[in-house]
Amino acid sequence: MSKLEKYLTKAQEPVQRQTGSVTIDGDAWKVRELTFSESRQAFKLAEDGNGRFDTFRYNDIRIVKSTEHDFPWNNIELLKAYKAKDKYDLPVKLFEHNQAGYQALLDKVNEVNAKVKTEQEVVEDLKNSSEPTENPVTSVGHSSTDEDAQQTS
Repeated sequence: MSKLEKYLTKAQEPVQRQTGSVTIDGDAWKVRELTFSESRQAFKLAEDGNGRFDTFRYNDIRIVKSTEHDFPWNNIELLKAYKAKDKYDLPVKLFEHNQAGYQALLDKVNEVNAKVKTEQEVVEDLKNSSEPTENPVTSVGHSSTDEDAQQTS
């Protein structure tokens, strides 16, 4: 089987995601693992126009993306009832008076997605996985052995 055939076949296979559930106010919330692309999208959506990262929005986005298969976050009536600007603004408003419920849902999202790495973690893993060189470069054009060989006066 060629590489192309392999990946064409893989595209048709159902994706197995880790799932979990948590009960909040008597309702079961089904949480599923985010895909790598969903995780990347959540990270990008959490940045404002100036590139600043909003951790609270990031958590809300992850909650929505992990539960939207089971809950209609984009329901127009729900958005209007809670005066939410979009579905990612809704979790904090929905759980305004139940912070323990919000935290339980966020904890389950974190638990189910514990093995999903962020883009930064993937980059760090790639950096750390490379084999060390014999003469590591310490500055442009100089290796550590070049500097050690030079006498200081």
